[in-house]
Amino acid sequence: MKIKRYFAPTMRQAMLLVREAHGDDAVILSSRTTDEGVEIVAASDPEAQAYQQQKQTQQAGSSFVSPETPLYGRQESKLDSAPEISHMAQELKAMRALLENQLSGLAWGQSEQADPHKVSLIKRLMRLGIGWGLSQKLVEKVDTRSDLAWSEILRSIERQIPSEERDFLERGGIVALVGPTGVGKTTTIAKIASRFVMRNSASQLALITTDCYKIGAQAQLKTFADLLGVPVHVVNSQGELYALLASLTNKKLILIDTAGMSQRDLQLSQQLTTTQQGVSSVRNYLVISAATQLKVMQDIIKSFSQVGLQGCILTKVDEALQLGNILTVLIEEQLPLVYMSDGQRVPEDLMPVKVSELIDRAMVLGQQNASADYEESALRMGMGKEISDAQ
Repeated sequence: MKIKRYFAPTMRQAMLLVREAHGDDAVILSSRTTDEGVEIVAASDPEAQAYQQQKQTQQAGSSFVSPETPLYGRQESKLDSAPEISHMAQELKAMRALLENQLSGLAWGQSEQADPHKVSLIKRLMRLGIGWGLSQKLVEKVDTRSDLAWSEILRSIERQIPSEERDFLERGGIVALVGPTGVGKTTTIAKIASRFVMRNSASQLALITTDCYKIGAQAQLKTFADLLGVPVHVVNSQGELYALLASLTNKKLILIDTAGMSQRDLQLSQQLTTTQQGVSSVRNYLVISAATQLKVMQDIIKSFSQVGLQGCILTKVDEALQLGNILTVLIEEQLPLVYMSDGQRVPEDLMPVKVSELIDRAMVLGQQNASADYEESALRMGMGKEISDAQ
């Protein structure tokens, strides 16, 4: 076994040196922090290297089989070695995960000692629910030793969140609400419709539903519509939808309630309000729950982007423990947030969004639900990911 020591200023640089020298089959024997930086003792795995060389030779060699070596004999040899190779691969994988966990702890401790101001700011951002990647970018843009660093970060967040120039209740047009099942699309439609009727008149509003799947969905919307004195139109195909829209050109605002779909539903691309070439009159707004985890929220927005999104509406704010998740996706996806809902009352629990107030609310929730254990775990996971990506 070939053993060698590697020295570098940081853990990432040391891991790169190990990988250049030994490849992906390197075995880390020890690591420690020194006055000059980081020291790693690594070695090559001869069995893994021999297996790789044998595999490359088989792929590059001739397909001719010598009559001196029976074909069944070679097949039996491969079958006998397969369990050993699989077992060895599992052991290496487990060892890699263990080393990454240990190295992430060392790297995090080193970062905390080298720049405690930066670490403190990252902890504050992640306490709000801001993602690891965005937290890193926000902190890198400010002087972490300045007393105004936190204020500059908050102003940067506010500047990066896009906003709609005009409320669609005043602008009018054709608005469709899309999103997963159970996020409150129908209730949000009722709130928006109620506000519009209070400002204008019921004769200027039209309601359309494409939800022919959920039991009671049409009845719920019809109940709200009867209270407002507005008829509800039901469509089953995209052709029916656009034919109906052509007959409702005298309406100032048309609200479309769509069927709830999972972001992994294969029929998502068949959403009736999907933006098509030459048809840009329908504006799709994603309705998303504030209680959704960041990774799930990112997956939802990525999937529903294929229908063409103009913005989003945040519901169930009263159920959320953090609001940094929505701040993160708004910045990363550059998606305007037009309305926010924090209850079931119609239409009281619906309000236009002011970014500064949303950030203030996120900070209040961050202070109320602070968890040191969660922070440390999230930070170590983020640092571990950086080390893994560098390899």
